[in-house]
Amino acid sequence: MSKYPHIYSRLIIGSSSLLLFILLAILVGQHATFITSADHEAINLLHPLITPARTKFITIISNLASPTMMTVYSIIIALFLARKNQFRVGLNFLIFFSSFNLLNHIVKGWIERPRPTHRLITIGGFSFPSGHTFATIVLVFCILTLLKQSNCSQKVYLTATACGWGLILLIAFSRVFLHAHFLSDTIGSLFLATASWQIILSIIELRATHYNENIR
Repeated sequence: MSKYPHIYSRLIIGSSSLLLFILLAILVGQHATFITSADHEAINLLHPLITPARTKFITIISNLASPTMMTVYSIIIALFLARKNQFRVGLNFLIFFSSFNLLNHIVKGWIERPRPTHRLITIGGFSFPSGHTFATIVLVFCILTLLKQSNCSQKVYLTATACGWGLILLIAFSRVFLHAHFLSDTIGSLFLATASWQIILSIIELRATHYNENIR
């Protein structure tokens, strides 16, 4: 593995994120006092900011990361790649993105954590990890990877990275503000998305590296 330091780094980051996610999931499942306290403190901290106008505005922002909108974004990106004669890349993107979101849905159904009470929006289902936050993180990771593969300038890449993380934080904030999720739900999404992304990409890159070495 020392021959491939970049892949090795991905595996370390991915494995560490996975361990953190598992630990957080266990603590959430056992209703650890400090997790529960931190979650309620975060909601209480945002409570003075709640007004009908702000709630409506934050709801609009949150809806940008709804499952329907994420499906629309992924299809648009796939079609854009197809028009650039990268049909296979676009198809792989759709499969990749859909598989990641399916993973989040499975984990959420397995843990079965109830959502916060007194929600400001109508929503069902379970709470941990946050699907909106998870999907946003994966979408941002995908877009940044596609930009890097397109050999864009460093300025464009850094700008996209800053905007992407700003969007992730905004969506995570919106979910807690609307009492649709606890703070730990959004943190869990970050750990799970990072873990799955880094581990799967490291496996893909390792297989591609071995394949290229074998055909030389």
